[in-house]
This record gives sequence, structure tokens and C-alpha cells, in this order.
Amino acid sequence: MAKIATSFVNHYKLTPQTSLPQLSSYTEELANKLSDGKTKEQARKARDQAKRRFQELGLSREQADTLIPIRAPGRHVDERDPIKIIAQDIIKNNLSPEEINEIAYDLASSAPTTVAGNSRLNLLRKKLRSLGANYLITEATKIPFITEEANQIQARKRIFRGINGYDCPEFFYLEKVQERLNGCNITKPPSMQNLIDVMIMLCMRSADVKNLRINRYKPSCESWYNPDYSWYCIGYAKNKGEVEEPRPFLSMEKNPIRARELLIWIQRSIPDKFPFLLKDKDGNTNVVPLNQFLSQHKITSFILRKIGADHASRIHGGRNDSRHQYLRQLACRHKIGHASSVEHYGVMNDRPNTPAPKQENSEVEDIIDLYGEISDDEN
Repeated sequence: MAKIATSFVNHYKLTPQTSLPQLSSYTEELANKLSDGKTKEQARKARDQAKRRFQELGLSREQADTLIPIRAPGRHVDERDPIKIIAQDIIKNNLSPEEINEIAYDLASSAPTTVAGNSRLNLLRKKLRSLGANYLITEATKIPFITEEANQIQARKRIFRGINGYDCPEFFYLEKVQERLNGCNITKPPSMQNLIDVMIMLCMRSADVKNLRINRYKPSCESWYNPDYSWYCIGYAKNKGEVEEPRPFLSMEKNPIRARELLIWIQRSIPDKFPFLLKDKDGNTNVVPLNQFLSQHKITSFILRKIGADHASRIHGGRNDSRHQYLRQLACRHKIGHASSVEHYGVMNDRPNTPAPKQENSEVEDIIDLYGEISDDEN
């Protein structure tokens, strides 16, 4: 179908400067040419090939999507949230499972990567459920081979990240974050840097900042209560299906009162200083301002939680990797027992040319300090 795309560009003299309204006037004609005499599957492939060819010929992805929209011609919209509009149309028009599946395939295949396409499908199902869609409708949006391929790609990337890890920028080394936190003046409005340091201190996602609470609890017989901890966190962002329950407070700031003081300082400034942390009607926060500020350090807000978890595990100490992982799990307020969830946070590389800190009460290390390490040749 590359020939159709090429001839279309030449015939109408399409260029990167061609406006989207002009391109949308060709949508119906192009759709007829790409589907004429073909089965649905053949038409899908033809649209994919033509869309790739348009971009090879210099058109932008937005221009290609306008010429070959995600949905059938006549139902194309130019809204900021097209997936929400797609979900609304599916419910409104009472589409058949076959039609829904075709829309889902077009939605996923128009994404730049397989992982992004699978994320679009997950978001579409979320939007449909919020509109009251039944099981058959949400099942019709599933494209198994896309999901399987996306899962495989993400699994490989997870292994790769575990092997290579992340290098913490020097600006966010433990002692530098501690120094800035100790210097915070809560009588003055906080800066963006103050916000970021507090997010590191409490291992917070952007969605956690507004509602997180740190409180002291009396001993309890509840399953969530840990007798080793008296301070707990509530109001954190939960995973799907989780029930909110207090989680032990563990942070690079050992003093829970000081940690709570800094958190409240940030929260009171959200409406005026950090409005992007307020959730929209879909429950999402805007991380763009954070990422723009962090770009000078070549990281994104995604890494802050990992840095904070690693700092907390170093502050509280641990004799082995398992202990460090357990501490990271507590710092991130993960449900104890879900060990796999914290594996993504134990990937901060050791700082270059920096010896590992000596742990307190380590009898083995004390013996080595006194007598020296025993070599194999002496046995």
C-alpha cells in the first residue's frame, strides 16, 4: 500500500506544511482506496503500511494520523483526549465486539511502540469501565499478541535495568539531600527544589504528595500493625485492588515529626506554588513541570522514588541485600509480602570510588578489623 500513499502525496502535493484541516478532507477518499476489495485484516495492514509510508515521505505522525485516523472516517475527532472520546463513542453507538476489536487494533497499531500501544489499550479499558461498560465490551478491546509482545519487551528492559542500574546524579547524593532538607525554612514558601527533596525523603509519587499523612498509632491487633513501628503513613497512592491501610513510616529522615512538618509545609503550598500536583477529573497529576526542572540533572520524576528508597535503606542499614530490599519496601509503602514490587527500586548503583558504609553491631566486621581478613593461603 506504499504505492497508494506515494501517489496520494504526489497527486495532492502534500508536504509537512500542509494543514491538518486540509488533510482531513482527503480521509474518506484515502480510506476507500485502502479498503477497496480487501478483507478487514487486509485493510488493517494496508492502513498500517500507508501510514508508515506517509511518515517516510516526510509527513509528521500527526499528519499521518489525520489522513488515516484511529477510527473509521466520519467519527474522527480532534480532542486532547481521543481515547476518552473513543470510549464514549463505543458506549454511545452500541458497537459490536468485532467493531470494538477493530478500533482497539487501530488504536494500538497507531502508537509509536508496542509498549505504548498496549498502554493505550489499558487506558481504553479503564475509560470504558468508568463509563459502566460490561465485561464483553472490555474483553473486545484485548489484542493478545500485542499484550504478549509488550510484556516480553518490558520484561527484557526490566532485566536490563537490573543489570545496569541507575547512577544517582551527584546533586542527589544522600548527604547533599540531607543538607538541603536540614536547611529548609518552613516559614518561607517552598521552592521546586524543596518539593523534589521532600519527595525523595518520603519516596513519594507525584500522586502521593497532596494526600499523604504521617501519624502515630497506638498498639493494635490489626494485621497491618507492626510492633517495631509506631508511626504510619496513610493517604498514599494505591495499586489497583488494594485496600488502604496504614503502612509503617520509614524514611531517610529518621525523625517522623520533622518529616511530617516538611510534608505539611509542601502540602499547604500546593494550590499556589504547585497546582500541577492537584489531580484532574481522571485522577492524574501533571509531572511535566517536575520533569522540566529535573532535565538539568538528566533524570525524570520516575527516578526520585528509587533514589529515596535507596537513601532510606542506607540510613537504616542492613547486613545483606535482602535486608536492604526489605527496607526499600517499607520506605515505598509497599505491601509486605509482595517482594517483586520492590525489585524495581533496588537498582541504584553504588557511587564511584566510595567505600560501602560500615554497619553498626557487625561482629564479623569487628573481628576482621581486629585480626585482618584471613586469606585462602593461610587455611
